[in-house]
Amino acid sequence: MENVLLRKEQCPDCATTGGDTSKDNLAIYSDGQTHCFACNKHGFTDSPPGPLDNKDYPAHPKKDKDWLADYRGEYYSLPDRKLRAETLEKYKVKAEKDAKGNIIKHHYPFHNKKGEMVGIKTRLVANKKFFGAGDTSKDNALFGQNLFKPGGKFVTLCEGELDAMAAYEMFGSKWACVSINNGVNCTDNIKANIEWLDSFETVVIAFDNDKAGRDSAKKIAPILGPNKCKILTLAKHKDACDYLINNDSKAFYDEWWNDAKPFIVSGVATVDDMRNAMLHYKDTELIPLPAAFGNLNEMMRGGVARGELVSIIAHTSIGKTTILNELIYHFAVNTKEKIGCFMVEDNIDETIRKVVSVHTGENMQLTKPNDLDVDKIMNEAIDIGFASKIQLHNDGGGSVDLEEMFSKIRYFIKGVGCSVILVDPLHTAIKNLSNENIEEVMDRFIKLCKETRATVILSTHTRKPDDGSHPHKICEYDVKGSGAIPQACHTNILFSRDKLAEDDYTRNSTRIRVPKMRRTGQTGEAGWAYFNGVTGRLEKGHEPNTGDSDADF
Repeated sequence: MENVLLRKEQCPDCATTGGDTSKDNLAIYSDGQTHCFACNKHGFTDSPPGPLDNKDYPAHPKKDKDWLADYRGEYYSLPDRKLRAETLEKYKVKAEKDAKGNIIKHHYPFHNKKGEMVGIKTRLVANKKFFGAGDTSKDNALFGQNLFKPGGKFVTLCEGELDAMAAYEMFGSKWACVSINNGVNCTDNIKANIEWLDSFETVVIAFDNDKAGRDSAKKIAPILGPNKCKILTLAKHKDACDYLINNDSKAFYDEWWNDAKPFIVSGVATVDDMRNAMLHYKDTELIPLPAAFGNLNEMMRGGVARGELVSIIAHTSIGKTTILNELIYHFAVNTKEKIGCFMVEDNIDETIRKVVSVHTGENMQLTKPNDLDVDKIMNEAIDIGFASKIQLHNDGGGSVDLEEMFSKIRYFIKGVGCSVILVDPLHTAIKNLSNENIEEVMDRFIKLCKETRATVILSTHTRKPDDGSHPHKICEYDVKGSGAIPQACHTNILFSRDKLAEDDYTRNSTRIRVPKMRRTGQTGEAGWAYFNGVTGRLEKGHEPNTGDSDADF
């Protein structure tokens, strides 16, 4: 009884290495034998072969020496591919014709590294199916490798035999053109022939311009190395054959010569990367800070930059919320920015009253609740831009889990158009924030800033108790919980105040210092801000005459 191919399945060996995504590499024959056309493994099925699926499959591959009997035909030209007979003879590719003179099969020789022919791969023209006979293992030489001496200037690596021959013709038989033997699952075939490939000055990968081809090129490029390899992403047609068929040899040559890009190891910047980075920096938008904040704008060369992560660090009860209210008001009124606010220690009514107080110059915190003019307050709030420029987190107060926090921030940025995000205070805003997960949280903030180009300002408390003995002795690594916070931020700003001082001016004066500013490198004293208790506003101040201006960073 004739042994026939019944069906094709996924090869389990290929699947374990991430291959055979098409799930049809493994052939099942009527005698119970199996053969994978990708990894070339022969075996026997554990289950009954099953019925014939009526597809036109090739005969069983031959492993013994009688495979050579199948290597028949002539070195015909291939009109449908516009390949000359001379090229097929060069590569020893034979073609068979039927009684009507139609080409029905191509036979591609396999050679070992010694140049000896050890097997063939046959292509059926009618259904474009392939099957192998003899030794067609991945350890063999690349198709065409036996024709070219090592040590040349260029070698072009194609995805298929027809493409290699087409490229050779389009180059005018000038440079070596070879093909992998096992389709896009070719890393082992490349590794087996790395010495030969490495002998050339440049290897140009010219795989098919489809996902499989592009992905495969990226896999083998690291094997060849960054100083050796270029990747050609074909623009006009899918593969080299298509260029030849469409009489676009010049286009192929031009793309090959001009557009093949050197393989770059991931994470290593190219000159183009550097140029683009400088152009990106040149176009950086700066957001000015309130004039009351000492000399911060001067030190920052105009303000905070889009996409920066900024920390405001201070002891408890020194007026951090007042500072942030000034920021909210300033961004809404004096800039084009929209602000998304997580003020979890204040209810929304407190935030509205405090920001409106900044606007009116009347400290509404000193007004009895029953005396508040709600309509006036809300009209002022609308004028400021609470409806259009200021977005408040409002879920009844309290902290939120991490995913909810970032989901809300993304909504503020992408859904509403906020370019500044305020979080006050960080440790209270996020549930279950700990030293164990703080690095992950800061990493997410950094990635968010980079991705969205939004500026995020984090308010953080210090872990040192403020006993009043050294009110200005504060550094960035006094942040509660972990040094990961100041380390991750682009800019750290310290605010300190002697809240137990005897005289009013000293007691209400806030010292501003910058221990870190990655963008400009400017650090040190940034001046003073004075809180006017009558107006509820911060004003630009000066150093109190206390005789003690020393402080450690």
